[in-house]
Amino acid sequence: MRGMNVSQRMTASFALIIAVMLGMAATFYTRAESNQARAQRVKQSDLEGVVVAARLRSAITDHHLLTQDLLLSSVGRDQRQNNGMKAAYERLAAVAEEVRKGADAYPPTITLSEDREAFRALQADWKIYLGLHQQLVALLEDGRQAQALQFSRQEVVPVWHRLHGHLMTMIDLNQREIVGAMDDVERIAIENQRLTLWALLLAVLVATACGVLLSRSIQRPIQGILAGMKLLGTGDLSGRLSLGSRDEFARIEEGFNAMADSLRELVSQTQRSAVQLTTSITEIAATSKQQQATVTETAATTSEIGATSREISATSRELGRTMREVSAATEQTAVAAGSGQMGVARMGEVMHQLTSAAELVSAKLALLNEKAGGINQVVTTIVKVADQTNLLSLNAAIEAEKAGEYGRGFAVVATEVRRLADQTAVATYDIEQMVREIQSAVSAGVMGMDKFSEEVRRGNAEMGQVGEQLSQIIQQIQALAPRVQLVSEGMQTQSGGAEQIEQALGQLSEASGQTVDSLRQAGLAIDGMNEVAHGLRLGVSRFKV
Repeated sequence: MRGMNVSQRMTASFALIIAVMLGMAATFYTRAESNQARAQRVKQSDLEGVVVAARLRSAITDHHLLTQDLLLSSVGRDQRQNNGMKAAYERLAAVAEEVRKGADAYPPTITLSEDREAFRALQADWKIYLGLHQQLVALLEDGRQAQALQFSRQEVVPVWHRLHGHLMTMIDLNQREIVGAMDDVERIAIENQRLTLWALLLAVLVATACGVLLSRSIQRPIQGILAGMKLLGTGDLSGRLSLGSRDEFARIEEGFNAMADSLRELVSQTQRSAVQLTTSITEIAATSKQQQATVTETAATTSEIGATSREISATSRELGRTMREVSAATEQTAVAAGSGQMGVARMGEVMHQLTSAAELVSAKLALLNEKAGGINQVVTTIVKVADQTNLLSLNAAIEAEKAGEYGRGFAVVATEVRRLADQTAVATYDIEQMVREIQSAVSAGVMGMDKFSEEVRRGNAEMGQVGEQLSQIIQQIQALAPRVQLVSEGMQTQSGGAEQIEQALGQLSEASGQTVDSLRQAGLAIDGMNEVAHGLRLGVSRFKV
């Protein structure tokens, strides 16, 4: 059975058992049929022969007894006895008919040559007996009773004894045949019993051998499979099945080893992924801390920008008031110049006030320009912080992608941080543009005020020539009014820019708050991912690859 598979072994085992059972059944059927034929033969020949022979013996004996009765009753008979003899003749004829029928029925029962010889001798002696019986009857009818008695003793009785001997021989032969047949039936029955025992023993041995061989061919691979499954259950993925069979268990072995290889590869990949996930979580945590520090720095910078913006707003308001004063003084100068010649002393005082106001405006504008420069530096710092935040958020998104579905929540946080960094960059760009506009306006104001101061100083120098240059001064004052108006408008623009800066700082502060919230969520996500990574490492650490 080495070259067979399990199904073929089972089929061969059952086929062998069925073949043994069919052989037993065929043997039992053949012997039973033979026994039945033997019994039928005994019933149809031997037993029937005994019955027919016994019936013949009885009939021949009755015929002889009737003959003897007829012979004895013939002595001294009268008319009434003659009537009785007639009835005796009729009975003798009936008995002779029975003998004839028995003789006709006996030949089919003959199976032995001795029986056939005895029956032939019986037929011959019966014919002789019938002839002698007729002679005896003739003697009785002639009234010769003494001769009839002597004839009966000398001729008829010996023949009857021979007939009786033939019948006894026939009966004895048939009885012996019956006894032999019964012995054969008993012998066949005993042989059938022995054959049954041997057949049952053979069937049991064949079934046991097939069962043992089939059990061994199945039990050894099953024990190997159970050992392999037990080894897998302990977490050792290095074990493989080697059953050494070419049946269905070979396919089970191939499938089991393929499953173990796939499971080993899966566990190895899971272990590598767990290590990579832990590394990514560490990097993401470091990035989150760096972003938190950056957001803190941004918040501090925002506070500084807020303070500077408030100072710029206060300076702008003060410059506005100063420019209104300058405008009022210019208008008064224009009115004074237009209404006629004023006193040189008052003109000098006015020119002195204009000079002081111009110097004050120049100082304020210089301070404003310095503050605007400081704002520009702060804006540059914010731009750098925003660029760094954007870069860090991009690195965080990349690390989240590496982490797979465990970093999906942190990827959303990194996207939100990148969006806030972009908003910060846009806001700082707007602030930078506003600061540049303010610087342009301040530069224009400074240039105007410098020119105005130069004109005022020139006016003071030429005070002695007031009369001659009065018209020129009036023209210069009239030309100064639009410049003052321009400076005033620049101050208003600066004030509006300061308000916009303040609004932008409010948005930046709000963005910083959202960034802090996002970083808190990122910290929670990192903690959750760390727990998942720890559980994953513990789960795969029990496997041996």
